[in-house]
Amino acid sequence: MDTLTVVTLCLIVSFILSQLSRFLDIPVVVGQILAGVILGLPIIRHIFTPESLNDVSFLADIGIIFLLLYVGLRMDLTRLKRVGKDTVLIGIATMALPFILGVAFMKAAGYSTTPALVVGACLSITAEGTTIKTLIDVNALTTKVGTIIIGAGLLDDVFEVLFLSLVLMFAQGSTAQVAFFPAKLLLFVLVAYGSYRLFPKLFRLIQKEHSRVTTFTSMIIFALIVAVVSTKLDLGPIIGALLAGIIIKHTEKYREDFLENLRELELMTFGFIIPFFFINIGLLFDVSTFVGNFWIILFVFFVGLVGKIAGALIMTPFTDLSFKQTYLIGWGMNSRGAVELVIAEIARQAGLLPPEIYTAIVVMAVTTTLIFPFVMKHTIKSDRTFLNA
Repeated sequence: MDTLTVVTLCLIVSFILSQLSRFLDIPVVVGQILAGVILGLPIIRHIFTPESLNDVSFLADIGIIFLLLYVGLRMDLTRLKRVGKDTVLIGIATMALPFILGVAFMKAAGYSTTPALVVGACLSITAEGTTIKTLIDVNALTTKVGTIIIGAGLLDDVFEVLFLSLVLMFAQGSTAQVAFFPAKLLLFVLVAYGSYRLFPKLFRLIQKEHSRVTTFTSMIIFALIVAVVSTKLDLGPIIGALLAGIIIKHTEKYREDFLENLRELELMTFGFIIPFFFINIGLLFDVSTFVGNFWIILFVFFVGLVGKIAGALIMTPFTDLSFKQTYLIGWGMNSRGAVELVIAEIARQAGLLPPEIYTAIVVMAVTTTLIFPFVMKHTIKSDRTFLNA
């Protein structure tokens, strides 16, 4: 089936399940992921050619860039500074504990050090894209809890990029990926600072045309450029897209048409592009993988789930957060479905990861992503004041 037909079919299925989710009063993101699961069923999956699957994956990558650009445009840096200490503590704990538990579990199960480290890394990573959509749906993105989840997720990005470099090093037999990481990070910081200084002047020059189309297009181009730079430096597009959004907001926040541009980006992102990100997650889920791998899948899922929640909870006495807040943040940090799947796939192709462990990681990533929206909605249903307490 050609790409245009596949893209249209994906949007139709996603739209139907999104509307059904609203009707049943369940999170929309669940319907979008289930759309991918349905399209990935053996009786349907054959309609996808390798080329059309690549196209869906490409739209998913674009979707996460636009989503993080949108988050950057809405991010409250003042609030992020106020919860900086809490964010760092929770970010470190929710990375370290799942990593330690994952490695310990794999070693206890008799696996060698390399697959144990890969599993530990995959369990410790958070996928902000899947979490952010849920926060937006329940109007919690700019709350105290939402800000900490996003900030802690950014710390995850640094770890996941470093570990991805380590996996590539083992797969390619080269130490260059890791050796040059500090230099690449420093170079990106310089690029970010240069963009912060230069972009406002350039943007104001563009705005003299008084064309909203030109202004909106220049926002998109700038975000893509910064995302490309961060990707070329092996830092991934997420950090670049988020930074671009923050810089644009700093430049635009006092203009009357800023909110209009934000709404237009929101319509384009959530109406067309972001569904492919969640469909792509669903396509990775294969029901047949449960056969013969149930117990290892269950243990990996349990270790990953408990590690994130416990990591957040143990930091409660050292933060200004309540037990209920850290509990919900722990669930938020459990949402996965992005870089950890890339790490697992590279490790599998390089022969560093047994098939049953690869399957367990994929199932864990998809199921934890599906659970968080329900937990979030249920937790704040009766009282949402604690989100900003």
